[in-house]
Amino acid sequence: MPPFPRASGLPVGGVVVTALLLGAAAAFPADVTVTVDPAADHRPVSPLVFGVNFASRATLTRMLYPANRWGGNSTTRYSWVDDTSNRASDWFFFNIPEDDPDPTTLPDGSSADLFVDDARAAGSEPLLTVGTIGWTPKDRAKRWGYSVAKYGAQQQTECTATGGASWCQPDAGNGRRASDGAWIGGNDPADTSRAVGPSFVADWMDHLAARATARGYAGVRLFALDNEPALWNDTHHDVFPNPLTYDQYWSRTQSYAAAIKQRNPSALVFGPVEWGWCAYFFSPADNCNVGADRTAHGNLEFLDWYLMKAKQYYDGTGVRLVDYLDVHYYPQSSGVSLSDDESAATQALRLRSLKSLYDPGYVDESWIGTTGYSGGVVRLIPRLRDWISNRFPGTKIAITEYSWGGDAGTSSTLAQAEALAIFAREGVDLATRWVAPADNSRIEDAFSLYLNYDGSGGRVQGQSVRAASSNVDQVGSYAIVSPSNVLYLLLFNKDTVARTATVSMAGGMPPSLGLYRFSDTSRLASAGTATPAGGQLNLALPARSATLAVGTLGSSSGPLAFHTLTPCRAVDTRNTAGTFGGPALGAGVSRAFALAGQCGIPASAKALSINVTVTGATTTGYVVLYPGGGLSPSTSTLNYAAGATRANNAVVGLGTGAALAARSGQASGTVHLIVDVNGYFE
Repeated sequence: MPPFPRASGLPVGGVVVTALLLGAAAAFPADVTVTVDPAADHRPVSPLVFGVNFASRATLTRMLYPANRWGGNSTTRYSWVDDTSNRASDWFFFNIPEDDPDPTTLPDGSSADLFVDDARAAGSEPLLTVGTIGWTPKDRAKRWGYSVAKYGAQQQTECTATGGASWCQPDAGNGRRASDGAWIGGNDPADTSRAVGPSFVADWMDHLAARATARGYAGVRLFALDNEPALWNDTHHDVFPNPLTYDQYWSRTQSYAAAIKQRNPSALVFGPVEWGWCAYFFSPADNCNVGADRTAHGNLEFLDWYLMKAKQYYDGTGVRLVDYLDVHYYPQSSGVSLSDDESAATQALRLRSLKSLYDPGYVDESWIGTTGYSGGVVRLIPRLRDWISNRFPGTKIAITEYSWGGDAGTSSTLAQAEALAIFAREGVDLATRWVAPADNSRIEDAFSLYLNYDGSGGRVQGQSVRAASSNVDQVGSYAIVSPSNVLYLLLFNKDTVARTATVSMAGGMPPSLGLYRFSDTSRLASAGTATPAGGQLNLALPARSATLAVGTLGSSSGPLAFHTLTPCRAVDTRNTAGTFGGPALGAGVSRAFALAGQCGIPASAKALSINVTVTGATTTGYVVLYPGGGLSPSTSTLNYAAGATRANNAVVGLGTGAALAARSGQASGTVHLIVDVNGYFE
């Protein structure tokens, strides 16, 4: 259940933000106008969007990263039994054992075990990649996939790549013929690997669960189905030389995810964990084009088809095999991602490219924009939401690899900070940067702006609300309101000059706001406080800076108070008619109930404590409860199977006039909704 939006009870009206030059008077003309409305566009902010890949225990403890992913090419063939991985085409298809103090104790104490130990000790959620490719290293020996002695001269060897380093292996080739660069055919996968299946993953889960029980911490619940399968015929060519088809994708998803769910029904599965643009729409067999494979599958875009298959399996079995639609996203323009390029042109391009995450009018400034597919518009997160809404509502969104540049750059740090704000606003449920920032690097400030902005545990959390900038290329604006009515206003000045700001709010400004900032010349630190005057707040936004303003909204500076009610049935659609009765909720239909006066609920109530029950469902599905007049979140309140009666306790936010909205996520048919109230927040 998402946290309830206390902000829904705020006076309806906007916050207006304008930018002021440093030292300017309140009447200085605005550069950029930003409109913030705490009563509109509510969307719960998932704390898991602030995650990373491969952070150490010390870094997790210091930075408070909420999620830590074990992923990448080397995890595809990781052997939890021998604590050995194959480095694939990243490094000459080597099997490399991890440094274990006492290998005789394996599988206990492996690098994967320690990864989970570290995450749990630091209060972080571990996300483990499990291989579905069907191969794993056959032992702990150092082996390589393409022997020069066995397969002939090759384009490159470990020694030519390292300039003849003393430790290099001259027999380890890159798998491409020296004569023409083509892949060597007919190699033996058993040179490095042995065949495994879903039971290999299920047995690993048993091991992890036993270790967690022995050490008294929560077990692993997040599992990703391999890593970028669309690239296997390149990255893992020694064992998987042919490109995947639609059917091969789903066969692997079904067999491995079903094994995971059988071992642990509460486990959450991530799929298909794909690399980027081409893999969203096509199988590798079609090579980034509408080809025979896609045509044979109804000409459906790949992720759309993948979700359809997951929904069909769910309808037939009641088991959700894919909980998170998981993709990777690396901006494709030269120098933007995985790059330390901070030239003026690349800085500007990097910051513009953030619009590819959401903007339907932004044509990508890379090869994507020239392909003509979808008009070259990425619109990543809304596109994922659309696929989910149309095919399998309730599926969460994960972006488990992404990068907007290196750890030390001005624009990469600013882009990282704004990317996190976009993830929060657009409803991403989990995101993990590739990789964790270097310790004490500038880009850590981008995460600390949300996870520890004041150095004393201050964390941005709650519901995203509407914040619209008149010029997002100059100043990006975002707002989040916490359950205790704290406003977090985020302003990103992407311009090379200072911009100006004026904030006003109908119904009353916070009496004071703390300011926190980093810029192109300074690390994250307190920037003092700001006090409204004449109903307005004047701020200054230095060039290439991120500013967080924190203040409590409303006349009450404290948290909402809870008021007990005699248990009362507020809504029952089984009743044939009436404002709070039938008809049953139809598939995909939203219905609002104005509860002011019902069961003693006042119009000023901001949230309800309820027991929600569904019954009489004609198909499997879910129901979402949310503030009336707001946006339906992607997180369900209650899931159910056909014919089942299910109940759940929840705290849900209310809209204006104590309005409660309900939406059925069934693909067809109807379901009855019952809401029993036991208290309200005001």
